Amino acid sequence: MTAGTPSKGMPPRGSDWLDSFSVVGTGALARSLTRALTQHGLQCRSVLARSVEDAESLVAHDETHPGVIGLDPIPSSDVVFIAVSDDALASVAVRLAEAGMDEGQVFLHTSGVHGASALEPLADAGARTGSFHPLQTFTGDEGKERFKGITIGIEGHPDAVRVARRLADDLLASSVEVSTDRKALYHAAAVMAGNHAIAMLAAASELWERATSDSNGATEALGPLTRQSVLNALDKGPGNALTGPVARGDVGTLEQHLDALKQHADHLLPVYASVVTETIHLATRTGRLSSERAVEMLDAVARGMHIEQEGDA
Repeated sequence: MTAGTPSKGMPPRGSDWLDSFSVVGTGALARSLTRALTQHGLQCRSVLARSVEDAESLVAHDETHPGVIGLDPIPSSDVVFIAVSDDALASVAVRLAEAGMDEGQVFLHTSGVHGASALEPLADAGARTGSFHPLQTFTGDEGKERFKGITIGIEGHPDAVRVARRLADDLLASSVEVSTDRKALYHAAAVMAGNHAIAMLAAASELWERATSDSNGATEALGPLTRQSVLNALDKGPGNALTGPVARGDVGTLEQHLDALKQHADHLLPVYASVVTETIHLATRTGRLSSERAVEMLDAVARGMHIEQEGDA
């Protein structure tokens, strides 16, 4: 089958080709995914959004030429991506199910936290449903190069998983199947590695500014340290890459940190205490820190938090 030839629902079982897709949504991931699949040679059959104007904005942005835009029922395509917010998934699934579809058509949502059950109205109507969650951040300007080498979390009906795995392969990404009951745990890991890492850098930047009165130099000063630390952790593993006062067992340094935070940035004291506690556990698990010294450091954290609470009384 050549690109552009009408297809009826999902490919036959055991088939290894996919040549068309539709997308619901116009956010950053929807735009990047549309561009990536189009660059790979798949035809975009339709773009659906809350308004015709939203759909047209994606088409204009990505130079995509779908057969249908706006709010029309989805035409036949090998797979339909639902790239909308988590809170909108349920209502979108209801609307799409009411619009009708080919028997056995594959629908993949891109939510990290929800499983295929979020598309239950579509499954009840005869669709094969699943999830396809790229572990990457997108601005909407990327194409297939952003998918190369990343991991994509997938789960759902076996037919949907088969299609999701093939698409990941086509995009030169890796796929990992996540059990539905662990999807939220999987997503928490992704958020900690991405969003929380950003929040930690923001907190470090605030401390830098308070220490140096330099409101613009934090990124330049801390950036190389952050970048190399992350690269070391990815290359050697977090335990082997760990350096600093916890890995050295410097209780006095830890106590000075806690006291300085209490005096100058007490709102960040709970954040520091939580992260340093996990750092102590990491250093202990990997043999970098003795159990005896770990207890001393954990006691220091507890004292530091207790002092802070007394100061608030």
